[in-house]
This record gives sequence, C-alpha cells and structure tokens, in this order.
Amino acid sequence: MFDTIPIYLLLCIGLCLLLYMVIHGKTSPKFPPGPKPLPLIGNLHLLGVKKPYLQLMELSKTYGSVFSVYIGTQKTVVLCGYDTVKDALINYADEFSDRPRIPINEVSSQGYGIVFAHGENWKVMRRFTLSNLRDFGMGKRSLEDKINEECDYLVETFKAYKGKPFENRVIMNAAVANIIVSLLMDRRFDYQDPTLIKLINSFNENIRISSSYLVTMYNMFPSIMKWLPGPHTAIFKNRLNLYTFIMETFTKHKDHLDVNDQRDLIDAFLVKQQEVW
Repeated sequence: MFDTIPIYLLLCIGLCLLLYMVIHGKTSPKFPPGPKPLPLIGNLHLLGVKKPYLQLMELSKTYGSVFSVYIGTQKTVVLCGYDTVKDALINYADEFSDRPRIPINEVSSQGYGIVFAHGENWKVMRRFTLSNLRDFGMGKRSLEDKINEECDYLVETFKAYKGKPFENRVIMNAAVANIIVSLLMDRRFDYQDPTLIKLINSFNENIRISSSYLVTMYNMFPSIMKWLPGPHTAIFKNRLNLYTFIMETFTKHKDHLDVNDQRDLIDAFLVKQQEVW
C-alpha cells in the first residue's frame, strides 16, 4: 500500500500541472501572440535573468512588435520598438496611462505616491503634483537659478580636492537630490550630511536589489517569498528609513504651516489635505 503512495502523488502533481497548462494555455482572442509558457515559470526560461531585453528583441522578430510573455504566472504584453511605443503612448494614452501592480512595490509603497501608485489615486496625485510643482518653479526660470546655485556648490566641492582623485558618486547624487529637495521642502543639504547620505544609500541599494533574481522571484511568488530571508528584505528596511524621514519632515512643516505662505510642495499638500478634510 505504501509503495503506491508515491505513484498517486506523482499522478496528482501531473494532473495539476496538466490542468494548469490547459487553463493558462487558453489565450484571449484579443491577447497578442507569444511563446507558449511552461507551468509556474511561464517564459522565464526564454528571457534569462541578466539581460532579458535582448531575448525580448529576439522574440519580436518571431511574434511582431506587440506580443505577450508570461513572467511566472503573470500575463505581460510587450511593446517592442520606438514606433510601437510612440504609437501606444500618443494614440492610446488612456489605455497605457496606468501603472502595473508589482508585488514588491505594492508592499513598499502600499499603493500610494506617484511612481508606484495606480488607478484613480495615481491620477489625483499626479494632477496635484504637476500643478503645484509648476507653482514652485518647475519648468520656469526660478528653477534654473536654483540649478545654477547648486552647480556653484558642486564646483567649489570639486575644487576642494585640489586635483586629487575622489569618489564623486555620493556628491553627484546629493547635488541632484538638492534640486528635488528644494521643491519638496524648500531647503538644501550639505553633501556630507549624514541624513542625506543615508537616504541616498537606501535609494541606491533598493534600485540595485530591485534588479536581482530574488526580487523577480518575489514578484512571481509573493505569498511564499515574503516568508523567506534574503537581500530582498532590505527593501522594506530602507523603506522604513525613508518613511521615518518623511514623517519627521511633515511633522515639522505642519507645526509651522502658514496657509498664506506656502513654501514648498509639502506645505501645498498639507493645505490641500485640510481642504479635503
């Protein structure tokens, strides 16, 4: 009796895989063509890990500039080539204006913000942000003045090394960050400010980890990967560092908020929040 248990187990697994292939092998008539997926992994065996865009370019030669692939069990439509992407963004702007639901980003941002949000929440935040950033100089001469001022700080910092070699990654990131920070919170950081360096390192680490194989696995099987240790867990730790800084910044702005003298985007957000409430 016990000898037959492995056979029944294999049969059950085989039937489950067959059922999966039958269900997921059916493609909507409106869904673009693409390579046949394998159970669980989809088309990952064709894409590779390091440079999947090269394999996607090769697949476009077979299936055309618009085709579909499976990233694990997730159906994905690929637009390949400049003309195709341009046509989609200009002539089908509404259909392509939303953001995908990526599990690692869903946990990190919880659906809020601009970059990783989606749906109506993203549309509202996008309209608010673009409108108010223009009020604070985006696309205007005043922002150009801030950029020139930051360039002066950058040049002086370079001169301080007197021609000796130095690591410029953090300095360059800090200079760019200061332009953004000037719009968000009306201030600038010294290039050696520990808070700024910590935030920049957290952002850079998250970008590096986001392209790793483990994050790909997390996005494919979030219900399993969330319980497993690995570098992908550092994304959530870095998120807490950022959120702590944001909460402290918002608290300080709220304590000194003047509705008639809005200094930056955070002030504008707090005023808008009061109007809604």
